[in-house]
Amino acid sequence: MIDKALSNKIIFAFVLIVTLINLVQSAYTGLIFDEAYYWYFAQNLSWGYFDHPPMVALLVNIGTHIFDGELGVRLASPFLYAANVILLWLLIDTDKKYKYTWLYIAFVSSVGLMTAYGFMILPDTALLSFSLLFLWAYKRFLTKEDLLSVLVLGISMAGVMYCKYHGILLIGFVFISNLAILKKGKFWLAVIVSLLLYTPHLLWLYEVDYAPLKYHLFERANSAYRIKFTTNYLVNCIAVAGLGFPLMYWAFYKFPSKNKFDSALKFLGYGVFIFFLFSSFSRKTQAQWVILMVIPLIIFSLRYAYTHTKYRIWLFRISIFSLVLISYLRIALMYQPISPLKYESYGNKDWVTELKDKVGDIPVVFHNSYRDAGMYGFYSDGATVFSSNDLDARQNQFDLDSSEFKVRGKRVAYLTGNHKYLIDSTISVIREFKEHKIRGTFIDNLKTYKKMKIVIPQNTFNDKIPLHFSAELYNPYKESIPTDSLKYAAVFYDKYKRDIKKFPLLVETSSEAIKHDETVTLNIKIPDTVTIPPVTYFRMGIINNGAYAGFQGEMIKLDK
Repeated sequence: MIDKALSNKIIFAFVLIVTLINLVQSAYTGLIFDEAYYWYFAQNLSWGYFDHPPMVALLVNIGTHIFDGELGVRLASPFLYAANVILLWLLIDTDKKYKYTWLYIAFVSSVGLMTAYGFMILPDTALLSFSLLFLWAYKRFLTKEDLLSVLVLGISMAGVMYCKYHGILLIGFVFISNLAILKKGKFWLAVIVSLLLYTPHLLWLYEVDYAPLKYHLFERANSAYRIKFTTNYLVNCIAVAGLGFPLMYWAFYKFPSKNKFDSALKFLGYGVFIFFLFSSFSRKTQAQWVILMVIPLIIFSLRYAYTHTKYRIWLFRISIFSLVLISYLRIALMYQPISPLKYESYGNKDWVTELKDKVGDIPVVFHNSYRDAGMYGFYSDGATVFSSNDLDARQNQFDLDSSEFKVRGKRVAYLTGNHKYLIDSTISVIREFKEHKIRGTFIDNLKTYKKMKIVIPQNTFNDKIPLHFSAELYNPYKESIPTDSLKYAAVFYDKYKRDIKKFPLLVETSSEAIKHDETVTLNIKIPDTVTIPPVTYFRMGIINNGAYAGFQGEMIKLDK
């Protein structure tokens, strides 16, 4: 006879133990660069950020108000992982699970990426939790359309979207699997609840002129197709499942859909896989992009194991082996001498401390490195940092927020890891990860013009680049800026938005200075020495501290 009460007690005890383990791991593992970047987000709460919606920043902000250091940053992760374990247990709706409680514990503990989210704070950490809550609410809604189902469904949909934009895939594929739900009034009530909760972020997107969506959907560089994009994607699909991937994918494929909820899980698994498979035809993909596939893989693997003895035995054996391996790697994250490889969480406190000793309390500006800026800000106890980005890299949160105003006109330490720039090595440190050398100098009066805007009239570019054209330059800064202090450059891009040529521009203005909130006309000439290659996109900006042009101008597509 199956003892359900005992089984539930075992699950509860496991959740308590693993939560304590994850809290210890969170406290004694150095931050990775993305976590430090999200810590930077959390210093100024907003309804949105350049790279992600605000959920990760909110969780970090709450944690750092309770504890200092790495534990504060990651405090939410162990408890979200505990919720994941419980929600997955609830989603398996067969009494056979009580007979194989230890299989559930071993198997869930063996899924590496999911386990890592138990002590690392990333957007996917909360995405998994809200996705599981959404699936629990959807499953309940299928049988009981009461107020609780409606509210949790609406809240979880908003929660998913507050974590990552591609959470829309979860919502979309689940509802596509059951189009009849669109006829239900209470479903639309849940949608209204979700939209009301999500409205602040939509308003924020409008206020920032949809900058994150423009970047992610239109401005990110693609690439000519390479077979390794797809092969790497398939490797990512293996990595996200762990060592048990052959068994997991086999069970997902073989186990039939017995009801609408099973159908939703099938649509989710196949949908996410196919969506990012097509993405791999134009760009690199990352393992965490397909993390939502883990949910149906785990559920169908367990249900298949309950009715297939040999499969169950092998799944348990592989899970135990994986658990041992993961445990070793987790210890290595805290105790570097036994680590088989160098990882990005190692040694960051050391290089930050060394750099802090060399620059003192003055602001530090990193050229094209929001990662280093976030890490320095965290381990220097909140020193003023800024990432000065240009067209040789990409935009990020430092372009969107007001951090520039903390360093404009100030004495700063200006550092770069790009050795193409002839910056003297008055300052030099070596970051342990990849033995990366960061060097730089002191600048007494930093000049930056990130917030200025260059607008080129429509129809200026048709099927070719004109040698002469005009543009409008807007100054949002409070001070007047001498126009002869501004230097301009442009970039030609191919059809994949990869830069193929950078060059300075010859610019004349009729005004000696551009005042606050004023717009002046720029008369622009492409130098005669510049050979114009086949071009698909064009962008111009103001040169930053002798480096490349910034993001003051929009990317313009030639009509071809």
